[in-house]
Amino acid sequence: MLPSDISTRAALAHLSATDRDPHGIDRRRFLQLVGMGAGAGLIGTGSASLLDLITGHDPSSWAVGPVAPDQGILVVIGMYGGNDGLNTVVPLTDGNYDEQHGTLAVPPEHTLPLDGNTGLNGHLSEFKRWWDQDQLAIVEGVGYEPDDQSHFNSMAYWMSGRPHGVPSSGWIGRWLDGYLAGQTDLYAAAEVGHSVPLHLIGQQQRGTGVPDHRPDWGGSFDTRSERNYQAVRAMRGAGGNWYDAVAQAAVDAIDVAGTISPIIPDSTGLPPAEIIVRMEVAARLINANLGFRVLTVGFGDFDSHAGQPEMHSARMVELNDAVVKFFATLRPEWSPRVTVMTFSEFGRTSWANDGQGTDHGSSAPQFVFGPNVKGGFYGQRPTLAGLGRWQRMATHVDFRSYYTSIIDGWLGGGAGSVLEGNFENLELFARAPGQLEDGSFAPLPVVLGAPSTFVPVAPTRIADTRDGTIVRPGVLGPEHTLRVQVAGMGPVPTSGVTAVVANVTAVDASEPHFLTVYPGGTPRPVTSNINGGPGRPVPNLVVIGVGDDGFIEVFNSHGTTHCLVDVFGYFTPSAGDRLMPLSPTRLFDTRIGQGVRSGKVGPTEIVEIAVAGHAGVPVGARAVVINLAATETDAPGYLALTPTGQTPGGTSNINFFAGDTVANLVIVQLGPDGKLQLTGPGSGKHALADVFGYFGDTGDRLRAVSPRRLLDTREGLGAPLARIGPQRTIDVTVASRAGVPANATAVVLNVAATNVDAPSFITVWPRGEPQPGTSNLNLAAGQTVANLVICRLGVGGALTFRNELSECDVLADVLGYCVP
Repeated sequence: MLPSDISTRAALAHLSATDRDPHGIDRRRFLQLVGMGAGAGLIGTGSASLLDLITGHDPSSWAVGPVAPDQGILVVIGMYGGNDGLNTVVPLTDGNYDEQHGTLAVPPEHTLPLDGNTGLNGHLSEFKRWWDQDQLAIVEGVGYEPDDQSHFNSMAYWMSGRPHGVPSSGWIGRWLDGYLAGQTDLYAAAEVGHSVPLHLIGQQQRGTGVPDHRPDWGGSFDTRSERNYQAVRAMRGAGGNWYDAVAQAAVDAIDVAGTISPIIPDSTGLPPAEIIVRMEVAARLINANLGFRVLTVGFGDFDSHAGQPEMHSARMVELNDAVVKFFATLRPEWSPRVTVMTFSEFGRTSWANDGQGTDHGSSAPQFVFGPNVKGGFYGQRPTLAGLGRWQRMATHVDFRSYYTSIIDGWLGGGAGSVLEGNFENLELFARAPGQLEDGSFAPLPVVLGAPSTFVPVAPTRIADTRDGTIVRPGVLGPEHTLRVQVAGMGPVPTSGVTAVVANVTAVDASEPHFLTVYPGGTPRPVTSNINGGPGRPVPNLVVIGVGDDGFIEVFNSHGTTHCLVDVFGYFTPSAGDRLMPLSPTRLFDTRIGQGVRSGKVGPTEIVEIAVAGHAGVPVGARAVVINLAATETDAPGYLALTPTGQTPGGTSNINFFAGDTVANLVIVQLGPDGKLQLTGPGSGKHALADVFGYFGDTGDRLRAVSPRRLLDTREGLGAPLARIGPQRTIDVTVASRAGVPANATAVVLNVAATNVDAPSFITVWPRGEPQPGTSNLNLAAGQTVANLVICRLGVGGALTFRNELSECDVLADVLGYCVP
């Protein structure tokens, strides 16, 4: 039995899940440990009733579910400790207020007038802005009867949505039970903070705990950390049900942390108030479109038994600043889909006590605001007339009616089932979620990682530091980053772009170096795309996410270099082509006359190559994924693949010197006749190409991700700590690693070889299939070579890597993956 005078903090701890019971641990409940470190252990709540209610959940795998265009998102702010509603929504003309609150009463001149009788606390300027726009609903007299002045009991009633009995679940959790209908989704609802409160725990479902700081465990992507994650993943299946549940919980913690880490801001400088940080994180989670329908945050303490003027003013400032930060961070396209509501377990007494404070009360006003809220007063302000010193104000709106108005008016319905009864809907909303004033619906914003289809374009140069094309002229210095605008450049539209297909080339490097390409505005990953050096241009194809700012970024590690960026297509969630990954198949080879005439390609020759109807590419395909190689080259030059019917432009796919064998992946649009044309200056050279997939009406969609390392044989990551070759194969599991989900069908990798002993080549193909007669990387002694690989996943969600002729180390970084 809990004491009735338990503190706010203690009551909240008892009503939040930070599980300690091993029988109650499943993969979801472990997620609250994200950011606490692998050795943090399990923290107990001391609440037997909660430990009972959080057992028995199904530890099924998670799945990301983006928000639909007509779905509303709810942000719930818990004002814990009992907010003084009279000093929040101030009765300006009620003499009883001045008499009973005494020196605690807010003078009219310190309020923001709403009408002749009511003013907002003077610190709530952002709320006044929403009021002036008719988008702030003030629901007065909200509570339950009979009221209860215990923090624990009243908090439990508000969180559970039941004003009586021992809580067994929360109102949002029970809404999740119906919303998910037996499915599992860690990204449907979450608390931003340190634990998962009761209101997010249902009978079958529960919300996720998301930290309000950037997590280290699961959020660090260096090779050592990835190797640790690999070891944790290997724990699954090594023990009994309890052991496997804990192991899977740790794996989910890694996956969620890896997903949210780039979203959460770094903690730099003097940290703002906790609620401000949490509201910023909530906005960033919405911007990322992971599928969250409900996000909850809480702060306090509002339990102002003494020193209320300073204490309550500080809370009002924090609340106002948090709302300002939230909407400043939220992308405008999301705003018509977002509503914010407040709650507090009770109000305060109308009579001040002898310690410059107030005591536990009953009913109080609550706020609901957002672009689609129908602003105004709702409910009824309780009268203060005749109240004795220890009497509480009357309740005029059952808090279950308040919840009904939110569930049925914004979340899509089901209040009767959630709240086990029919309660009045206050009709708080002017329009449906996402609907604008003219009746149309706001388009969903496009974000990095959205499932997307491909739009091929004619090869177009969008950046060249040699002549200042788009970017400033001049070399890229050591540890400098070049920002390259993609959205709106050349054939790329100004909006709706999630990823770009580009050939990035390093030219005129002063010393050995690498380039890292990554989405604009995101943390730089510990990966690389191009490994170059003095004396030779080095290109590599990238499929890279485009940041919210419409940019990609190119980081140079050492020395100076020029950089070129040529676009071959882009990805968008709207209409486009889907990728059908194929087992690698040779398309043409001029050495033996396969697919084309035999003989070297001359410096001015144009070679037409039939693609549609060959090497698994059907008639009707609109673009193709090809690994193009040049060999037996007589002099420096380059090769370019372009659609037939177009004049070859000033772009290239492969750059070579005399005697080279080099390869580069190409994603290129097919001509109207289903053909490509191969061109390139320089004396004779042989050319060959292997097909890895095509784009058309059927297939999979791509999700671009922030690059993460999957394989590094130098560190024992993804494979044993040993170089591979000659004639040695390794199987590398991709699915459920490095951010790639279990249902991925194909993966986009940047594969690199280093510490090469002698000329060789590396072949990558789906695990469990026969080795194809193709190659992905062509190696030379002493070089570090990289190439993009797009390959269908094989048995166990894995790929097979083979090095044919000499030993080397192999690295692979995930740039994206395909889903049905």
